[in-house]
Parts: sequence; C-alpha cells; structure tokens
Amino acid sequence: MKGTLAVLLLGLAVATGFRLTSDDEYDPFEPFIAGGTNAVLGQFPSIVAVAVPAPPNNAFCGGVILNANHILTAARCVLTAQNTLLFPNQVTILSGALQLNFNGPRINIAAIYVHPQYNPFTFANNLAVLRTAINFFPPEVAVPNIGFAVFHEEIPFDTMPCQAAGWNNNTAAPIQQFINAPIFNRDACNALPVNLGRIAETMICAGVINAGPGVCASNMGTGLFCNGQLAGVLSTGFGCGTANNPGVYTQVRHFLPWIREQFNRQDVPMGGTSPIPVW
Repeated sequence: MKGTLAVLLLGLAVATGFRLTSDDEYDPFEPFIAGGTNAVLGQFPSIVAVAVPAPPNNAFCGGVILNANHILTAARCVLTAQNTLLFPNQVTILSGALQLNFNGPRINIAAIYVHPQYNPFTFANNLAVLRTAINFFPPEVAVPNIGFAVFHEEIPFDTMPCQAAGWNNNTAAPIQQFINAPIFNRDACNALPVNLGRIAETMICAGVINAGPGVCASNMGTGLFCNGQLAGVLSTGFGCGTANNPGVYTQVRHFLPWIREQFNRQDVPMGGTSPIPVW
C-alpha cells in the first residue's frame, strides 16, 4: 500500500431493502444521521463503514477500527434475517478521513466473530469483531487521519457529554458527521414505550428525548465516544431524531476481555451457520 494513501476507500451502493425490525427499518431517503455536524479532520479517525448484502443492492453499517486488522461493529450487521452468519466475502470495509468514495477499492474481510450470547430479540451482547484480509496499513508507514480506537473503561455517568460519530448521506459521497449524545439515565430510558424495559446493564442510552439530532439505521454498529474514547457501539434506538427514542449502545467496557480474545483466534466461523444460541 502506498504511503501517500491517506485513507482506504472502498465502494458500496446506498441500498434499499435493508430489513431490520418493524420499528427501525432502513430507509434510503432518510439521512444516516439527523441534524449532524461535520467532523473535522482527525476528530474520529477510527470510524469506518461496513458494506453488507441486502437485496437488491448493499446495505450500510458503521464500524470502529480496533487495530491494524480488526473492526468492531454490531452483530446485527453480519447476520441474516434467519440469524445465520454472513460469509466473509459478503462483507467489505469502507474508510475515509472525512468523506467516503463509492468507487474506490474495497478492504475484504477474512473472518467474522459474533458474540456467542447475542440475543436478536433484546439486542443484548450485540457485538461482532471483523478481521480484515490485509492490514489497514503496513506498520512502517504512518498513514495520517486514520487511527485506532481507545476504549473508555470507566462507568459513564448520567448527562456525561459524548458524541455519536458516523456517516451522513446528505451529499453524493457521504461525509463524516457527529451528534452530541449525552448519557441518558438507564431507568428513564427503560421507561420509554419504545424500549419496554429491555435496556440491560451492559447497554447505555445516549441522546435526548426531545426531537432533534439523532442516529439512523445506516449507522448501526458505529461508535459512541466519551472523552474521545470508545464507550459504546450503536445497537438499536434508530429514532433518526424523533422524540422519545435515544440511541441505545452496547457498552464496550463490559466486553473488553471477549473483544481482545478475538484478536488471536485462529478459526474462521463458517458462513451460513448460526453462531448464537437458538432463542
């Protein structure tokens, strides 16, 4: 890879038909982030996009760079509607400093590791680690404006100022944006009709209950950053700026041992199989 390559770019098409659930369905005419603010260079260097298949084209998820060849995203992004694992060659990574290039080369995936206790009904343990087929860049080459996430290992407190970062499709080539998403009290979040008490201790809510900036379905799997550190991975709550529907994130501090274990795994789970229990 050439040292002058500041970003890794890969192609994907903005999709139709990306089925999630009845209350958070992909809509190609919605923004990916509602009311987002353009990020500045280097503000969120670990944010990437994940291309996954969905008829008739490709769907779009978010992801976070963990190291030179591993990405963290949501389990929902790499499972079919029947909760079987996608094949690695069905998933590719798209990265850009501030803008995505749909016509650039893709970064392929070599292995997909889904958390074995992922629950597709409650979205508990909604995490997956993706291993890339090649390193993002050789260790001897310093590529600017792409970096690895640092984990937020402390308990986030209510009203703690955080940011959800991802991509928005308000231009021909999606741009990196973020919204301010303060930590929202878990009990209050559980009391919202949209959640019905499903917000577990391993999850965090972030955002506000009034209509305004919000996350949308196409950034599922993207990161929530507190003090610049990765605190959560977007799991559900894709209100796209509607009232009473803050984003819900898998709280990564609870899963650090499992995440790190995936870096050294030698097996490659078979696509088409179910990596999770039958619920």
